[in-house]
Amino acid sequence: MIEKNYGHWHLDYYCDKTDFYTMATGFWNDDEEAWDVYFNELEDKKTYELAGSLNIPVDKDFGILVFRANNFDEAHNKFIKWVENVLLPFLKVND
Repeated sequence: MIEKNYGHWHLDYYCDKTDFYTMATGFWNDDEEAWDVYFNELEDKKTYELAGSLNIPVDKDFGILVFRANNFDEAHNKFIKWVENVLLPFLKVND
């Protein structure tokens, strides 16, 4: 398991059926004592549209803070759900 002070790690999502791949990056947040998971895999316009639809800000360097997690396994499970329940529907509507 990847723990704090590791620096950062990547969460991958891949669907065989559609050949869709995307990723997010987790960074340890000392203040929150949790991993901040950011998504920054869209062009700027789409990133701002997605963030606006979720009513969350965009960090110009890291992208959208999609959630916090206590460890890699929790983050990976949350990311899969986020992609399937938020990102993919957003892309389908805004394609």
